[in-house]
Amino acid sequence: MKAARFTAPGTPLEITSIPQPRPGPGQALVRVRAVGLCGSDVHITAGHTPTAFTPITLGHEIAGVVEAVGDRAGHHVSAGDHVFVNPMVGCLVCRFCRAGEVNFCPRRRILGIQLDGALAEYVLAPVANLTVMPKYVGFPETALIESAGTANHAVRALRAAPGDVVAVIGAGGLGMQAVHLAVARGAQVVAVDTDPVARQRCLDAGALATIDPASPDTVEQVLDAARRPDGLDGVVDCVGIGITFTTALRMLRVNGHCAVVGIGGEPLALTAPAHFMRRALRVSGIYGYTAADISEVAAKLADGSLDLRASISAVVPLDEVNEGIRMFADRHNSPVRVVVEP
Repeated sequence: MKAARFTAPGTPLEITSIPQPRPGPGQALVRVRAVGLCGSDVHITAGHTPTAFTPITLGHEIAGVVEAVGDRAGHHVSAGDHVFVNPMVGCLVCRFCRAGEVNFCPRRRILGIQLDGALAEYVLAPVANLTVMPKYVGFPETALIESAGTANHAVRALRAAPGDVVAVIGAGGLGMQAVHLAVARGAQVVAVDTDPVARQRCLDAGALATIDPASPDTVEQVLDAARRPDGLDGVVDCVGIGITFTTALRMLRVNGHCAVVGIGGEPLALTAPAHFMRRALRVSGIYGYTAADISEVAAKLADGSLDLRASISAVVPLDEVNEGIRMFADRHNSPVRVVVEP
């Protein structure tokens, strides 16, 4: 089968032919129909994120059709089913896996990083990692359940509800999806981003307002736009650097909640105790997604209350995967997600 293989940092993925895998006990062979590219793939190809081995097939945002199921694989999927493939493979025995929190499993492995991924015609995955989707939901949107799961984790941590007002700082891939998900929950959203293209996308997605943080008095502008002089109910920080974190805390009302998704390269600092502790502010670090997040996003896609099509900036064939990665690395036209169709 054809696959895009990562061989070394700084070199293009190699389009080559490798043997088609066969499903073992508990596994399914999935014919890949769509794979989302994101910043993680750029970090791998640039050498910032190591893989378990090389050459390795990248690709961890996956949708496809079940081709075959191995022995003792359970009965909730069958050949021909359209599925989302959760790339996080847990040990299944630790307390986190038993609770549906594979993102915290100390022995988890991820397709496309520690295991061969889906930038190929076929991928192997545990049957337990498959979510069957209605056939009317497109494969590109189904692939984006993976990244939307992380955004949902953040919005769910805030307990965003109708009547709440939240800000999303950084409207790239995860931020854009956080806007979609918060709006789908009935919350009003103010998006903060330096990129005018990203700000317009947020308005198109239903944001109440957008703010350019390069302008003075960002916090005051956000609160004015939200008509919440006493502060917002929640903030999702998708950047995760010092200035965005402290800005987020300044936007919050008493007992407000900040969910930090972005992983910056510098230490974060809380505001003064009189502001942080006496106002009972809450901060949650968000890593990955749980089984509950995947179920929620999949259900919203299926019932039409969530539309991720606006998050698809471009679709390319497998032979052009390196061009897709370059688009992401160069931020050409501010892509949210580039989808590869093998």
